[in-house]
Amino acid sequence: MQMEGMVGGTYYGVLRASDFDFSNITQVETFLHDLKHLEYLPILGARYAEYFWYGVIVVVAVVAIINRMSPVVRRLRFQPSITKNPYLANLYSYLSTFLATTTALAREPSYLQWTPRVLSPWVKIPPLGPIYIILAYFAFIIALEFINNDMPGAGHWQFLGARAGWLAAAQIPLLVALAGKRNLIGMLCGIPYVRLNVYHRWVSRGLLLLSTFHFAFQNHGWDLYNISKLEWDTDDCPTKGIAAYAFILWMNLTTLAPFRHMSYEFFVVQHIITFFGFIIALSYHLDTGTAPTSQRYIYATAGIYLAALLLRFIFYTYANSRPPHATLEALDGNATKIRITSRQIQNWQPGSHILLSLPRLGLQLSHPATILSIPSSHNNELILLLKAHKGFTKKLITTAKPLDPESAATQRSYLALIDGPYHSSAPDFTTFDSLLLIAGGTGVTFTLAHLLHVAHSATTGPLPLRQVLFLWVIKEKRQAAWVLPELQAALHKLQDTSIRIRIKIFITQDPDWLDSTDEKASPVPSLSNTNNQAENDDDDEIKELPPPSPDHQQPPDLSPAHISYHSGRPSLDGPIEDAVLQAGGEIAVGACGPIGLTVSVRQAVVRVSDGLGVCKGSGLPGVFLHVENAC
Repeated sequence: MQMEGMVGGTYYGVLRASDFDFSNITQVETFLHDLKHLEYLPILGARYAEYFWYGVIVVVAVVAIINRMSPVVRRLRFQPSITKNPYLANLYSYLSTFLATTTALAREPSYLQWTPRVLSPWVKIPPLGPIYIILAYFAFIIALEFINNDMPGAGHWQFLGARAGWLAAAQIPLLVALAGKRNLIGMLCGIPYVRLNVYHRWVSRGLLLLSTFHFAFQNHGWDLYNISKLEWDTDDCPTKGIAAYAFILWMNLTTLAPFRHMSYEFFVVQHIITFFGFIIALSYHLDTGTAPTSQRYIYATAGIYLAALLLRFIFYTYANSRPPHATLEALDGNATKIRITSRQIQNWQPGSHILLSLPRLGLQLSHPATILSIPSSHNNELILLLKAHKGFTKKLITTAKPLDPESAATQRSYLALIDGPYHSSAPDFTTFDSLLLIAGGTGVTFTLAHLLHVAHSATTGPLPLRQVLFLWVIKEKRQAAWVLPELQAALHKLQDTSIRIRIKIFITQDPDWLDSTDEKASPVPSLSNTNNQAENDDDDEIKELPPPSPDHQQPPDLSPAHISYHSGRPSLDGPIEDAVLQAGGEIAVGACGPIGLTVSVRQAVVRVSDGLGVCKGSGLPGVFLHVENAC
């Protein structure tokens, strides 16, 4: 028996069970002590936990570089130094084909999403893109757990359990970093917190898996030598570990969609309290364990959490230092338009959203809402559109409706508290050749903000963008009045530019429209010469356009801009396919709305891209898809 190996509470050497007499309780206690204090356990555990963070840093760096470089590559097509030089133009053409082929290979399988209608909204399966990343994450942590695990002697299972514990501790800073509304990962990669939430939940499940490994492997190793009871009787470290495990198990169960949807406010409050309980229990567990240096990950977690909290507090305090005020307007179709005047918030990106609360309407969590305006529109007001359901949105429309019809012209102003704006991860759509914006219901707030941005940008100088098709799906025709003034304003700005714009509104549940299959066009009153040809341009296909011109002169023979109304749901494959066939550069599709609509958009983009052989070197430009979470 290698008793000489016990120096400073650490066992040096190979521990063999055959060297101990298990009928002697003293030797059994010594064996248990040596088993838990093997020299290589904290060394290798810490090393593989560091490997995990090296992988995280590499992934964040790669994503940040790709997101920053993509707009630069798209803008190259429009540079005079390239378009006027035949050699550079051909080089860019080959480069574009290569990029379209390689990116399509990754995009086509990542865009798809499948969510059964019978399970939605209780169960939402992420798109395949996030699923691939999640699977890669689990493959990475499992590989770090099991590679090079041939430890000699009796310490095999103890080694696996200790390494799983170190890897579990290493997940916690990442878990918190992905949860903060203002966090370093999101800022570096240009990804908003709403898109990081899915990874936050799955890192939590990875933490649960590693914690299960940690508990199961160590207990199995003790059971092999019948020393589990001795460990539990003489050491309170396992008890504190079980407490931490119970917290993380509860947090994972309550993050499932059915629980969150029962009462989101209750979910948020209990989730925060449970997390603090988990951190406290885990800190005690690590402090009384055999590797107290693993507390470094608790300290890192606390630092990340406090930094994100402080940063959010600074932004929140600044946004409300001179409190903004909101006016409410009840709209037909059970929606409320909110106009917010803020002297602090003067700039935001199209598609950004805020978290809004109105103290006079009661105490509730801030409600997310996408800003449909841009800084250059609506006199720099933040315009929001919320459909009434229950809770806060129901209070909004009830408050907006005047009790006395004669006082309807007088709108009351309410003190507003704003958290944000929080940017979207959508790119600048003006850098693409063609753009399709597809929305359902109040998802129009996202697509309309980008349409207004296109209209404003087109008046300040030439753009690579040549054509825009705006599709909006609503239930009733009266809902079109929600944003009709903004649509007309965008069309008015674009009428003297080289960008061809068409807007199609599809009505799905209005009996006056469903009884007829005829498509109906509505010319924009503010535009001249629109009545004669509006009804002749109601098909879903994008007409032949002249090749892109570096000087962007007005293309000839374009039908005038108009808004057309259609019954039923839009066919998506035709517009996307024609955009690809007619485009001189990359096409963008931006979508926002109910999950049924966004899943259909994803499938249509993949079908068209695969059918035209974009990923097979056909030379056709690629299709970029951005799907925004409606809020």
